[in-house]
Amino acid sequence: MNLSALLESTVSISSEVVLVLFGLGILIGSTFVKDEDSDYFFYFSIVAIIISFFVNFSRFGTETSAFFGALKIDTFSAYFNSIFLITAVTTIIISKDYLKSKTDYINEFYALILLCTSSMMILSSSIEFMTLFVAFEIMSIAVYILSGFIKNSVRSLESGMKYLVLGGFSSAVLLYGIALIYGASGSLFFTDIINNFTLTPMYIAGISLIIAGFIFKIGAAPLHQWVPDIYQGAPLPVTGYMSVAVKAAAFAILLRVLFEMSVFDSNYMLYAIQIVAVLTMIVGNITAIYQTSIKRMLAYSSIAHAGYALIGVAANIADSSIGTQSVLYYLLAYSFMNLGAFGILSYLSLKDRDCDLFDHIAGLWNNKPVTSIALGIFMFSLAGIPPTIGFFSKYRVFIDAVNANLTPLAVIGIITSVISAFYYLRVLVFAFMKPDTFAFESKKMLTISAIVVLAVATVILGIIPFVTWDYAVDASSSLFSYNFF
Repeated sequence: MNLSALLESTVSISSEVVLVLFGLGILIGSTFVKDEDSDYFFYFSIVAIIISFFVNFSRFGTETSAFFGALKIDTFSAYFNSIFLITAVTTIIISKDYLKSKTDYINEFYALILLCTSSMMILSSSIEFMTLFVAFEIMSIAVYILSGFIKNSVRSLESGMKYLVLGGFSSAVLLYGIALIYGASGSLFFTDIINNFTLTPMYIAGISLIIAGFIFKIGAAPLHQWVPDIYQGAPLPVTGYMSVAVKAAAFAILLRVLFEMSVFDSNYMLYAIQIVAVLTMIVGNITAIYQTSIKRMLAYSSIAHAGYALIGVAANIADSSIGTQSVLYYLLAYSFMNLGAFGILSYLSLKDRDCDLFDHIAGLWNNKPVTSIALGIFMFSLAGIPPTIGFFSKYRVFIDAVNANLTPLAVIGIITSVISAFYYLRVLVFAFMKPDTFAFESKKMLTISAIVVLAVATVILGIIPFVTWDYAVDASSSLFSYNFF
């Protein structure tokens, strides 16, 4: 690669480069700045994300490649990058209030969020396996550190350690699958793999292991067991970040592999995705009913929502004319409502304990009515109740399944969604109908501002969904499909 080509490729990923430079700047600068001036790095990180967002927004409607075809810069990656950046800025805003009494390393937290988000953005553009794996690992390592970020918390350290061990296992599975694909095709580029394709046992084993690695990160059954423990132990803003951004990143690259490279027999792939989706929805929703911890309940809820998104994936495999827009839109909708739910838990947490148990929100309506209304909006949206964005996103996924002649799968999705209403409404019973149990801290203005914005967006985008639906359609159409389904 000559210098001019290298510079051109670097410019094409300027949105990611901005986050990397600002993240490194925060790491270096925090060693020279006094604690009382640390707010500068908060604003520094917000500015970085805003710049990156506007640069990324210019990618919609364009398509180019970078680094000799290792990256594909298109509307599909720009759409997912928007989800990552929205999640990152929300997490940073919420964490400022949450972490200031829990750690002295909040500047490093901002840097890790920026670097992790940049790796997710690279991951969504990857169409070459070595680039994919490096981005995947940078993302994973950053999330391992973020999970165990509060060193004085045994649960946080346990969460980081468990995620490190189990995440290392998933990385090994993914890397072994990549090695088998390379052995079967002689290349790591998606296009070369397709051109040299031969359906051999080595290829089948390789693609199966790769998809298993992605399924682990998505948190879908039967590779979901790590989710509740990690989510419960991690700091609340990190839990929200993982549940949205990491899941979206895994879905982005899963869709890339399935619809730009995979030449599996459509029937086998369709059966496999349907089985995973059904198991995920049933296990997630049924287990969530029995939880006494709100964080664990939302963790199992996160598992169930991965199953709903997989319905859209199955529909596209069954009928490629349907497109993946329902999956893309579902992930965007999920980001608003789940970030809002974890944001409220962060807002209600005290210095010496997280808002984790149902009793911790008892009497919330009597003390903080605005927060209670926002909580109700997020719970209704997660349950798929109109007129929220959660209703429209589930509606689109189920309609796509019916149009693809997967009506039984849609019916299972609807039934499990009805079951989920029980544990979502249980949260509201404690918030609105139970007597006061705990005192609530004074206002955290940044956090409540973010919560209000997310709540308003959850309702408005549910009433006028086509504002964002069109972006999902455009992103889906840019996902060029080489599959033979």
